[in-house]
Amino acid sequence: LTDNDLYTLSQGTKNIVKGFDEPITLRFFFSEKLATGIPQLSNYAKRVRELLEEYANESNGKVRLIVIDPEPFTENEDQAVEFGLQGVPIDSAGSIAYFGLVGTNAVDDNEVIPFFQMEKESTLEYDVTKLVYKLGNPKKPVVGLLSTLPVQGQGGASPFMPGPASQEWTAINQLRVLFEIRTLNKDLAKVPAEVDILMLVHPKELSEKTLFAIDQFV
Repeated sequence: LTDNDLYTLSQGTKNIVKGFDEPITLRFFFSEKLATGIPQLSNYAKRVRELLEEYANESNGKVRLIVIDPEPFTENEDQAVEFGLQGVPIDSAGSIAYFGLVGTNAVDDNEVIPFFQMEKESTLEYDVTKLVYKLGNPKKPVVGLLSTLPVQGQGGASPFMPGPASQEWTAINQLRVLFEIRTLNKDLAKVPAEVDILMLVHPKELSEKTLFAIDQFV
C-alpha cells in the first residue's frame, strides 16, 4: 500500500516469528485516552498497533499481543514504570503518556522499547523484529570472525603505523547486538566446534591449512 512497504512485514520478519519454539508475549502500552487530542500521535500509535497485530497474525500462535492503556494512578501505569517505559508530559497539566513495548518470553527475559519515536518510523519494523528475535533466541549464536583487515579496530597509533587508531566497523558493532563474536586466528587449523556461523571478511593470502579448515567447516 505504500512505497516503503510500511504496512507489510518483510519476509525476513515472517520467517523469524514463525520459527519460535516457545511463545512470546508483547505488551503494547499506549495512553490512548490522554492522546485523543493529539492526532499525529494517535495516528502513529494506530500504525504501530496494526504492525504488532501483523506479528501476532504471522506467528502461528507463538506471539501474543496485549494492548494496555496505562491510565494515571492505575496498576497498568505502575506496570509500565516497573518495566522501564518512558513517560512523556503531553499537556500543560503535566499529564504523563506512555507509548512503548515490553516483550517477555517463557523464561521471563524481557526486552523493552521505552518510547516509539515518530521520527524513527522508517526503522520501526527493524526495532520490533530485533526485540522479538532476542526473546525467541535468548542464547546468542556464535559467529567466528576471520579477517585480514582490522574490522574490530586497532589500538593507539604506532610509530610503525602512522595515523589515528581505527574504530570497529559499524557492521561488526551491529552484529554484537544479536550474535556473540569470536575472533579467529588467521592461521587456524580447525574452526572451533562452538562456532555456528563462519564470517570471512577480505580473506586474502590464507594458508593451505586455514583454507582446509574453512572447507571442513562448510
